[in-house]
Amino acid sequence: DTASSIGTSTEMIQGQFNMLTSNQPNLVVNGDFATDTDWSKVGDFVISNGKASITNASQYSQITNQLGVNYLLSGKKYKLQVDIQTLSISNVFAYRVTGGAVSPISTSQVVNGVFKAEFTMTQDGYFWFQTTGDYAGLNVSIDNVSVKEVRATTVEASKCLADAIHRIGIQDIQN
Repeated sequence: DTASSIGTSTEMIQGQFNMLTSNQPNLVVNGDFATDTDWSKVGDFVISNGKASITNASQYSQITNQLGVNYLLSGKKYKLQVDIQTLSISNVFAYRVTGGAVSPISTSQVVNGVFKAEFTMTQDGYFWFQTTGDYAGLNVSIDNVSVKEVRATTVEASKCLADAIHRIGIQDIQN
């Protein structure tokens, strides 16, 4: 009996499914570096022309995004994606999350100018990029920084469908 009602309510089910499994919002504020705001810089990082860059590094450098009010939460998994250009030396540029280890970005991890990584937060906090080790002479620019929560879509989709079937079944009984 419920199956016939669900057949007429595909828009509702699809809408709920899309809501739970769609691309999550980018938690990075000003990830496209449109302005020189929302990032704390140390050392050689400069924000200009829609990019954050280091040219011929002379010192340790770091750039941190405060994420506005969007802290990364302990125990949650996140996906980082960033466009990286002119990475001149491997394993001297890295990302780090609060409470986590430094994760080097090497040229072998950058595919067609895009670096992707997933990480789980060990405590609430932020993320940042930094130079590590032999940073002298490093030339790098980053753009389109995105950090999104990774969602368990299969569990949520199943739950969504079960919720929809339950709700429609109750509506059928009431009618």
